[in-house]
Amino acid sequence: MNSVMKIEDAPANPSRKDALRARVNEMTNVSTVPAVLKRIMELTDNPNAIVSDLEKVIERDQAIAMRVVSTSNAAFYGFSRKISTISQAILVLGFDMVRGLAITTTVFNSIPVKNKESLLALWAHSFETAQAAMIIARKTGLVEKESAFLAGLFHDIGRPVLYQVCGDECAGTSPFDRISIQREEEVFGASHAEVGSWFAEKFKLTEDCMTAIQYHHNPEEYSRPEKLPPIVAIIYLANLVTDIQNAVLSPDHEGILASVKLTPEDLAAFSEEIAKFKETTRSFYA
Repeated sequence: MNSVMKIEDAPANPSRKDALRARVNEMTNVSTVPAVLKRIMELTDNPNAIVSDLEKVIERDQAIAMRVVSTSNAAFYGFSRKISTISQAILVLGFDMVRGLAITTTVFNSIPVKNKESLLALWAHSFETAQAAMIIARKTGLVEKESAFLAGLFHDIGRPVLYQVCGDECAGTSPFDRISIQREEEVFGASHAEVGSWFAEKFKLTEDCMTAIQYHHNPEEYSRPEKLPPIVAIIYLANLVTDIQNAVLSPDHEGILASVKLTPEDLAAFSEEIAKFKETTRSFYA
């Protein structure tokens, strides 16, 4: 791994941040949510909904249907036979994971086609982080694997959201660039992590998921670092192991590892495991 790098806070600019948050809120207003996604959200919130109800809605959106089925067939799940129907995929994944896939797919597909390469790379990273989070959750036993997967899947959702609300107006700087948190705050008014947490709040994701999204780069900034929620530590570490050679470590990295009873050798092993998935799951990113 590379040496520890401290990311300092950027100067506050409340007016720009408030304006950006207003634009994110407008984008995520219920009235602007596509009909299929809105219905999926309603059904997954309904304890009386059944698989066939959800299947009928998902069938109306090819992109969501493909993402749900392909994710259920990901190498990580290790099923001996291929899952080919939406209903089977829903049973494998569960309503919460289907909801998360529907939301992320809709957001990613709202970006203009000219950014397809960047979007595919970001989706690949998000999916790999979700897989890594599930591996770490299983290893530590501190978080349910499904919750870890969803938090990993959403951890960078602020990047496509930023692009959608800022477009090309930000002085040639793209939210897809791996620029520092400080530089994002200077250019956009807030980092992709903070924007992602706003988005998660609007879509009523769990508080743990929102917190993991917000602090996945800088868990040391959490209000009570000595009481860091396990999901935050797991998503921070999962994000690292997907690209361990270029990892930017928190100043509290060693303490975070200790809090979930993991070692640097564990991270290296997780990274090797994720590397094996990168080729076999490439088709799931499209």
